[in-house]
Amino acid sequence: MRIGTAPISWGVCEIPGWGPQLPYERVLDEMRDAGYEGTELGPWGYFPTDPHTLRQALSIRGLALISAFVPLPLRDPSALNACETELRRTAELLRDLGAGSILLADAGDPQRRAAAGKPDAVRTCGLRPEEWPGYAQRLEHLAALCREGYGLISCFHPHGGTYVESPEEIEALLSHTDPDLVKLCLDTGHVAFGGADPLHLTRTHADRIGHVHLKDIDLHRMRVLLQEGLDYVGLAQSGVFVELGTGSLDLPAILDALRAAGYSGWIVVEQDRVVDPSQDTLQSARRNRCYLRDCLGL
Repeated sequence: MRIGTAPISWGVCEIPGWGPQLPYERVLDEMRDAGYEGTELGPWGYFPTDPHTLRQALSIRGLALISAFVPLPLRDPSALNACETELRRTAELLRDLGAGSILLADAGDPQRRAAAGKPDAVRTCGLRPEEWPGYAQRLEHLAALCREGYGLISCFHPHGGTYVESPEEIEALLSHTDPDLVKLCLDTGHVAFGGADPLHLTRTHADRIGHVHLKDIDLHRMRVLLQEGLDYVGLAQSGVFVELGTGSLDLPAILDALRAAGYSGWIVVEQDRVVDPSQDTLQSARRNRCYLRDCLGL
């Protein structure tokens, strides 16, 4: 297993108004200095999108480009052409820089972001049973485009505040899609955020896991803030995703389950958060990396 990270751990997010964005040069320098081997792309346009410029920025720091998270309005059949356009520009850059996978996710909408983390609300505004076949068909179409056109493995990323958040939604997505075409991105924090047990999911669907986002989450803090009326963005901005080993998840057991299943892909450390430019983000990145090395043997 190789260890990478992503710009979200430095507060860089595609959601408008999320928070300050640090200069990408600083972020890449700190990824290298903290001991990571690679990075995900982050929001389109944060890193240089010219392949030569990005390749140079990564190579002088000894970093690989791992993958990219691409949220798409998959519920809307009329948005398929827009989804293709979005995917093609990202997939082309990933291919040119030697990445092996692309992370597809639902984009959600204001209704789902307001329901995030609330099981009863999620059930009342989810996909109807008759919507799932079309949803899965569109996803498979896009995954086939990525595989056949760009040589990329598509991994689906369940995410808080979207139409694939809860345990039931994850199971529906997996059961409706071809396991050879659509793999699973196991994001331990978002799976737990949505009410599932990431350890159980790892053991149950080990053969579908094609990519891992290793996160920790403070579930008690999340529940308190939900009671105060915060939505997904507010929850993430308020620090429910915490440094590895300081939250509610049994990360050693999850890594043991991945090892037992023979997983040999990337482990990408993420902490969805907002940072201040004066914050010592390097030390936080180092603590996460040291936790993997000292406590998990990675």
